[in-house]
Amino acid sequence: MMCGGRLNAGMRAILLILLCQQQMHTASSFLIQSPATGATQLSPAPLLPQRLHQHHSTRLFAKSGKKKKKPKTNTICLNRAARRNYEILETFEAGISLKGTEVKAIRDGKMTIVDGWIKPNKNGRSCTLMNVHIGRHAMSGEYFQHEERRERPLLLHRSEARKLLQKTDATGLTVVPLKAYFNDDNFIKLEIALVRGKNVRDKRADIKAKEAKRDMNRIMKNFRI
Repeated sequence: MMCGGRLNAGMRAILLILLCQQQMHTASSFLIQSPATGATQLSPAPLLPQRLHQHHSTRLFAKSGKKKKKPKTNTICLNRAARRNYEILETFEAGISLKGTEVKAIRDGKMTIVDGWIKPNKNGRSCTLMNVHIGRHAMSGEYFQHEERRERPLLLHRSEARKLLQKTDATGLTVVPLKAYFNDDNFIKLEIALVRGKNVRDKRADIKAKEAKRDMNRIMKNFRI
């Protein structure tokens, strides 16, 4: 309180503290006068602007710190040469009968289906996967290893196997693997196709169509509003 135009020691200390806080932009309290008693006392200052600033800064930092996740793919390997050299007529999904070391090697990425083909059995009940390379598993012993290019039975419905046998015998078509992948239940599956071989004219026509489509997509991308 004021007495004879002077401030006592306590009030001078309080005013000095308030001035220092204002200069450093960190003032967190101010003086108010009570209407009932007329006494001057400290009251906490509202901290809403500071909290809002902290909230916005945290949110902006969180946005800038996010990383884009790569899309998860279940594909093991592809047979790109089959789509280039053959005309695909019909596709099927087939399972494979595998050994334990083969499954481990496939999970390590040691499977190649480029040279593979499917042989329908003469009884019309099943099919066999031929000439597909699955490398040896590095952490397994010699006794448990598998033959890398052995014949592997495919798991197909009997009606599908009979249909493939009829098509390959009567019309001279062939069956090739297109893709190996993991399904939703984490089982290894093959996408196989009934195909017809392309001649040079068909290949040139496909290349021309792909180039025309690529040019059209480039033009649409450049002139997109």
